[in-house]
Amino acid sequence: MVSAYARRPLTPRGQRTQALVRSLERDWEVELIALPEAPDTGNGGAARGKALWRRAAGGVVRAVLLDRFEPWSARTFLNWRPQSDAALLVGYPWSPVTRAAARLRSAGVPYVVDSGDPWEITKPYRSRPLPSEWRARRLEPALWRGAAGAVVTTPQQRDRLQEHFPDLPMLVRPNGYDLPDGAGMPDGAGPRQPRDPGSLRIAHFGMLLNLRVDVVPFLVALARSGRWTSITFEQFGHDFAGTLDRVPPEVHVVSNPARPWAEVMARASEFDAALVVGNRVGIMLPSKAIQYLTLPIPRIALPARRDDDPLFDYVSERPAWLAVTPEDPDLAERVWEHVNADWSAADLSPPAGEAWPAVADEVSDFIGRCVAVERA
Repeated sequence: MVSAYARRPLTPRGQRTQALVRSLERDWEVELIALPEAPDTGNGGAARGKALWRRAAGGVVRAVLLDRFEPWSARTFLNWRPQSDAALLVGYPWSPVTRAAARLRSAGVPYVVDSGDPWEITKPYRSRPLPSEWRARRLEPALWRGAAGAVVTTPQQRDRLQEHFPDLPMLVRPNGYDLPDGAGMPDGAGPRQPRDPGSLRIAHFGMLLNLRVDVVPFLVALARSGRWTSITFEQFGHDFAGTLDRVPPEVHVVSNPARPWAEVMARASEFDAALVVGNRVGIMLPSKAIQYLTLPIPRIALPARRDDDPLFDYVSERPAWLAVTPEDPDLAERVWEHVNADWSAADLSPPAGEAWPAVADEVSDFIGRCVAVERA
């Protein structure tokens, strides 16, 4: 199993890998190839104000290398001689996946690719033609043509990949959720009421990035509706995009560092709703949407659009979820009704089928079927 982020448990890829390892080990002897453990820095060195030389170095990496881990990938797989019955390759990043796949094809070992992010040929937009992108467009087709199967996280990603590789077996399976040790789910009976109908407190757990939908128009629409005498937006995680600098004064903003999920769950009842922010363009589902299922409060999703949007599709049929866009003329009314609804404990509890054990078993079963067919 090749997964660069496997030993970084605060990343979605790391969480997915560890869950898959636990499931696969019931039927396989698993050898894991991953980057060394690294402390989570929260800001990842990408915060505003980084030194000019680091910006320049990052630009060179993006222009030439597949990703910043390519030197490590080259060293790791230079003399690798796989002696396994099958392989699972987890991306992003893609340099370890492509290096490993080439070696596996040479050795006749079937492999399945678990793709958490689109790469070059399925990317929903075209950027400047850099050498790194030319290299990716040359390497990616061989990766998929040689695969016994593919696991992706959204139907949109599957559809784009099938346009290029219609015969490739595929499974759509988003991430699962974890419950922290000792964490319980809502167990009270009866309706849930906001602390004060005149105030609205919304929390966002995760980073704010330029690639995300802008939350400012959403907050402006709420503030200008006159529905609430006070609105508070509380951010847990880094604001890389400087989004909160543009929030109008009518909305009180509170910034916090990212917190462990057990602490998030313990504090969630302080808020009227939790907000998950979609991607501006793209075909991926924000992984936080799944983990939000464990929060004992209503959830609001802010997708980029209503048509063919992974976040909108994921939450639209789930209880205690509301999907809105800033352009919705009745946005404030719908939010008001949502946070004041009598949500039951059952509505707010996460479905068992979305938990990591069930998700990992589904992926594990698919991998077993794919490599069995390949080896037959």
